[in-house]
Amino acid sequence: MTDETKKPKGVQDSEQYDFRAQAPAKPVGCTLKVRKIGNSLGVVLPKDVLAKLRVGEGDELSVSETPDGVALRAADEDTAELMKLAEDIMRKRRRVLKALAQ
Repeated sequence: MTDETKKPKGVQDSEQYDFRAQAPAKPVGCTLKVRKIGNSLGVVLPKDVLAKLRVGEGDELSVSETPDGVALRAADEDTAELMKLAEDIMRKRRRVLKALAQ
């Protein structure tokens, strides 16, 4: 058995083990500083990050929670439209949804 395939102590053949789950998250890229922007706080994304996200001024970003923290992605227009439609339906059919939830 090589070092790469060696199982940790206590792990049997029938057990699943994900080595990546044990590895600490590595910071990728650069460090961004949180700054005051008007009455809010924000970060300025460098050009290379904007290029990787394929976004520019006025575009929207989607922020999602991951096991390692948060992830930024370019907002998907189709998803945004579907979310707006779902919110409209939930607002109009609030009583029906409330009754179904009970």
